[in-house]
Amino acid sequence: MFAVNALLPDTRPFPTDPVKNDLLMYANQMAQNPNNAQGKLAGEQLRNQIATMLFERHILGLSVAMSMAANPAAYQQLWLSLNEVLTAQNDSEVQWLALPVILVAGSKQPMALDNSAPVAALQAFFAQYPQFVALQDATWLPHLVDGSELATIKSDKWFAAKESAAAAASLAELLPAADLRFSAGQEVVVVYALAYGKLALKSLLGAALQDAAMPLMQLWIEHFHGNGVTVFANPMPAMTPMMALQDASALRTRMALDVFAANAIRSIRLQSPRAGVVVAAQAGGKILFGFNATDAVMSLAPQVFTWTLASNDDLDLIMANFIDLMVECQVEHIRVLHEALPEDVELPAYAKAVDMLSTNPLFPQTH
Repeated sequence: MFAVNALLPDTRPFPTDPVKNDLLMYANQMAQNPNNAQGKLAGEQLRNQIATMLFERHILGLSVAMSMAANPAAYQQLWLSLNEVLTAQNDSEVQWLALPVILVAGSKQPMALDNSAPVAALQAFFAQYPQFVALQDATWLPHLVDGSELATIKSDKWFAAKESAAAAASLAELLPAADLRFSAGQEVVVVYALAYGKLALKSLLGAALQDAAMPLMQLWIEHFHGNGVTVFANPMPAMTPMMALQDASALRTRMALDVFAANAIRSIRLQSPRAGVVVAAQAGGKILFGFNATDAVMSLAPQVFTWTLASNDDLDLIMANFIDLMVECQVEHIRVLHEALPEDVELPAYAKAVDMLSTNPLFPQTH
């Protein structure tokens, strides 16, 4: 990994004025003292307060805390604590889970993918793996769900939906099937297979797929195969719906950037011997990734990918993964701008960026 985090400013609009909120106080203590007694006590108090709010359906204080977290570390502690509260705590409660699948689909014609969940195939598949056998007995939704619909379910509804199988079934009825109709071209999307069941499912959350990964990928590819559509599927481990939304959204954006970058670099190399890449932060919590020829005389149209950062996105990891991708693509001409761009300013081309305050992260000592 390459250390570029110090060069790229974080422009996410985190609040700068302190806010008096018990949840934020506990979250900050956890972020500052993750491994000592004070941090652990703060975590227990934070989870208890969140559980009380959700039980009473008074979630305004929780919403305020989430929106007023002053940094990614505090936000992540709030997120993780809420996620833990929403899991089953005993045998009488229901455990929800989501299986995210990132799809890269391409077609020369408008396309429509099957939005049903291959329930029978999934149950038969997981029955072959002792570590995942609990998934065989879970109740699966008959259709796939997209992230925009999952995101509309508020935390108090997830909390109520773990109280009983009947409550879980009621929530399941509110989740419509994903709309998987797309225009011609290439799309990178994420869909979720949802299930709920007994407490035993909790032990599967976050468990690595290991030897099940490749066969599960093939299951999904076969499910979506047909109608002249080429599909690559990247299945992720079982997670809570909340965690699935966070992790799958980040991975979808990363894969979309990978596809965009590969296509851009390929098209540039058809016209110019060298591709140049410019990366910059932009006001409003965005990172711009621009691809062009290194030589200004080529006058190629810039190709720019915009990554809008979520509150808990890891900026260091995003940049490290991107630099690794550039190494794989054999791109050496990279400039990371040290100063953030205003919202109304376009990303400069590579030929201009080399004269600005910037660094090539592959050769950080040379600037």
